[in-house]
Amino acid sequence: MKFSNLLLILLVIFMSCSDDTFNEPTESNPLPPPPVENDSTIPLVFYDSFANTSAEYKAVKIGEYLWMNSNINHCPGQPFTKSDIELILTRYRMNPLALKNISIEDINKYCGPYYDRNRFEYLEDKSKCVIYEGKDKILTNNWSSASTKDFQQLFAMCGNGSEQDVRLSLTVKAGENPISILGLTYWFGPNNTNKYGFNLMPGGARFNGPQVWELKHNHEGTDNELINVSTGDFYGFTQAAMWQTWDGKVSIDDYPHGDVGKTWHWMPIRWCRKLTDEELGYKLYINQTQTDIKKLSLTDSIPEGYQELPNGYIRGFYVQFIMNNPNPQKTVSDIVAMAKIRR
Repeated sequence: MKFSNLLLILLVIFMSCSDDTFNEPTESNPLPPPPVENDSTIPLVFYDSFANTSAEYKAVKIGEYLWMNSNINHCPGQPFTKSDIELILTRYRMNPLALKNISIEDINKYCGPYYDRNRFEYLEDKSKCVIYEGKDKILTNNWSSASTKDFQQLFAMCGNGSEQDVRLSLTVKAGENPISILGLTYWFGPNNTNKYGFNLMPGGARFNGPQVWELKHNHEGTDNELINVSTGDFYGFTQAAMWQTWDGKVSIDDYPHGDVGKTWHWMPIRWCRKLTDEELGYKLYINQTQTDIKKLSLTDSIPEGYQELPNGYIRGFYVQFIMNNPNPQKTVSDIVAMAKIRR
């Protein structure tokens, strides 16, 4: 065998990270998604046809959505060092050696990776990157980076949607991974439930270029610090959770919120899929005064004066407090009022 041919064979083997049981389907029209079982973890395969690679993930059902139970992590993000971690801990006035025994690989796995905008848009290109869902690995549409509305509906599945309720409901329990050290920050307290298996971590984000960062050490505004940061410096690490969305970013810091406007900062990415009407088996409609929501079959006509209830806080609160509650204690007016104070 010629040496050049041998190199070509080795290159093909190296580029492929597919398991032996995964084969890309050839049909152009995907089959319907497999039935979603409650309280189950659903296997996923992320397939990149351009790089000819695949990676395994898992999804959990939360209300009307399937969510990956980890950030996208099979593609390399922007690299960092232990010195970068020590620097951000120092800036937050924490022990800079608090994570000295934790590997870069584990920090990246559980808190990151941190992707620039170009990588984000590459992963969003459905001509290259798709998801095969379930044990039968069925090509399933509509998987993508979560939007602001998707995150809002997720937060509305967590108590009243406050920072504390969201954090306690979604964050890993102390000790569930090497970084979630009890007492490291308030994020890893004894009351975390991780009730859906979402496995949230406060990985923060990273600056994409030099700038001046105003770091606020308290809520009163009496202890602020202006810091000249460099490209790749962390912010929010161990203090906030952030994800890049197509039109901006979503953060959980002092409170859960979305910020509109394309960001070029380096951030983690989390994918989800809204279940189809056929999978849900119903449609939701809200009246113009936002005092009533009707759950109807797929064949029922839209009632006069009603419109389909969009994704977001109201819909999530309705699913949690009314639709999934055999003895609801809240009215539609109650959940609308709750949604109005959320961002």
